[in-house]
Order: sequence, then structure tokens, then C-alpha cells
Amino acid sequence: MKQFFTVLKFELNNYFKNKSFLVTTILLTLLAIGVIVVPGIFMGGKDTEDKESGHQVKTLAILDRQAQIEDLDQLEEMMGQDIQWKECSDDGEVRNLVENQTADAGFIVDDLLHYTYVVENSSMRDNTEAALQQALAALYRGEQLKSRGINVQEMESLYQILPESTMEILGKDSVKNYAYTYLLIMILYFLLIFYGQMISVSVTTEKSNRAIEILVTSVDSNSLIFGKVLAGAIAGIIQCVLILGSAVISYQLFRESWNYRLDFLFQIPAGVWAAFAFFGLLGYLLYAFFFGMLGALVSKTEDISKTSMPITMIYMASFFIAIFGMNSSNGILMKAASFVPFTSSNAMLIRVSMGSVELWEIILSGGLLAASCVIAGILAAKIFRFGTLMYGNPVKFTSALKHMREK
Repeated sequence: MKQFFTVLKFELNNYFKNKSFLVTTILLTLLAIGVIVVPGIFMGGKDTEDKESGHQVKTLAILDRQAQIEDLDQLEEMMGQDIQWKECSDDGEVRNLVENQTADAGFIVDDLLHYTYVVENSSMRDNTEAALQQALAALYRGEQLKSRGINVQEMESLYQILPESTMEILGKDSVKNYAYTYLLIMILYFLLIFYGQMISVSVTTEKSNRAIEILVTSVDSNSLIFGKVLAGAIAGIIQCVLILGSAVISYQLFRESWNYRLDFLFQIPAGVWAAFAFFGLLGYLLYAFFFGMLGALVSKTEDISKTSMPITMIYMASFFIAIFGMNSSNGILMKAASFVPFTSSNAMLIRVSMGSVELWEIILSGGLLAASCVIAGILAAKIFRFGTLMYGNPVKFTSALKHMREK
């Protein structure tokens, strides 16, 4: 046990003295705080949706050839925008106002069903034309109803009537919980890929500079592999807590300024946090043990990606199953994946967050994943000791297993 803590302390020091690790952690933490705090300061904590501050006043030039638009103020109201109108006498005046940027845009209205939209530069975010199109269509319908002796106000009031309904959700609101579940799955993905590779690189580097020969002869292989893997887990947890925690705390402080718009992303129930911590940690440990043992099977860092490809592909498959399974969290695929150790860390988190899951299912899935971590740890320790003393060409995983059985 003393050797384990010695290795753990040594590996943690390597992480916390690593400049790239520290710089990345600090920059991402500051970025997470800035993304929440800066917009919150400018929004000022008020829900300002009044006409003065909520909308930008647009200046629009308009030519109504047949004088079919009786009231421009009514047209402005129907468009749902704040508009300052500039009435023109001919086409050229409309185009000149737009070209000189005196007007943001212009309309040449032939009749209520035909018009030309004049604009200097077309923008994907420009909704002015669509607003006018709907307003002119409403005016045309009104004229047609009047000509048929139909009361326009009564007809419009009939169109405004919608059925009233309430939704009673007995389980989880999958739509509401989708955003933060997706965020947590992505965090697990980056943690595992990043730190898994770091563990492999650490093992291979020590092997290539022959330092591993001294370590395996003076320190138990179990202490070595468990110390390396748990050090990576602790470093990852600390980094994750700092970055994600700073974003969550910042939002809680500026929640009113955001007018509660990001509740869908940061208001995460305690049960989901618990599932994220438990299954995320065990899932990380399972894959990290494999990354560690595969790192011991090569002598050059450039061979790591090739050797670790199978375990990376397995996790990628788990990740994509989770992403596609979010659309049907109670489907047979997610239920089956939540009991397979290589996929349960993602699948069970999704089921806890978005679907229906029984307590016994959580216990069984967690037990299988924990047992798999122990088995992977024992296997990793044995292959680690064998692989670290093999130099030259990369050793195949199957060859290492065969050597272990022969012994």
C-alpha cells in the first residue's frame, strides 16, 4: 500500500507540474466563467423586452403604387417590428435610399400579392421580408373577407382560438433533459480519450527511456498500474470540477441576468450528478486500465495510436450508441447497453437522466461495471509487468495473454 501511494503521489505531481495541463485547466476555467459572466453583465439582470430596448428600430423605404396600404402603423404592428417608414414616389428613390444606407431596406409594392424587396446585402438573419409577406397576406385576406361581407375581426378572433392543454409527465422530461445529458456525455468522452492517451504515453515513455526497468523491479506492478490509472482519474476529476463547476456556479450567480434562459443546461438534478460521478468514474477506470496495459506493449510513443486503436474503437462505438440512443432512452438498445460494462457508463447515465430505470437495474449495472474494473485492473497489472520488460517490436495483446497462460 505504501508503494501505491508513492506512485500515486509521483504521478499526481507529474500532472500538476505539467505546464500544458495547468495552462489548459486555467484557460478553460476562465473561458467557462467568461462565457457565463460577460453576457450576464451586459444583459443587466432585467427582462427588457419593451419596444425601446428589446427591438432595433429599422428604417424602411416603401413605394405603394396602388395605395392599397391604408395605414403604415397598422402594417408595422402586423409585422411585429419597430419601423420608421420613408414613403417614396418612385422606384429610383427607394433604391437610392437603400444604396445611401439612409434606409436599411425598401419595398416596391405593386399590389398586396406582388412586391419587390430592395436590400443592399442579403443576410441569413434578415426576417424583414418574411414579416412583410405575412402582413400583406393578412391585409389581402382582410380585403377579400370584407368584399364577401364577412366580419374580419370575428374571423381573426376565430383563428386565434387554440385548444388549452396541460402535460402530465409521470417519468422524465426527455426533451428538457436532453441538453445537459448530451453535455455530460461529451465531457466523459473527452476525459476518457484525453487521459487514456496520457496514461499510455506515460507508460511508453518510461519504457522507452528504460526507467520502467527500475520501477518494476523495485515497485509492485499492481501499485504501478493502479497508481498511474487512479492518478489520471484524480487529475481528470479535479480538472472537470474546476471547469464545469466554475460554469455552474457562475450561472447560479448570474441566473437572473440570463433571465433563466440556460436552466435547461445547468439545472441538473442531484440524481443525475450522482450517476455521472459514479458511472463516469468507473467507466473511466475500466478504459484507463486497458490504455495502461496497451501502452506497456509498445516501446515507442509513435506506436501507441496503432496499439490502442481497438480499445479506442470500442469506446467510440459506446459513444455513438449513447448519442443515437438518446432519442429512445427506454429502447431495447439502451437497456441492453446499460448492462454491458464497456457501454454502461454512458447508457445508464442516459437512462437515469432521460428514461425510466429501476433501482435494481442501477445496482446490477454498477456492480457489473465495478467487477469489470477489478478484473481489468488485475489483468492490466499482469500484462503491464510482462509488457514493460519486452523491447523492440510492439507486443500483441493476444501474445501477452498466451504468455500469461503458459506461465
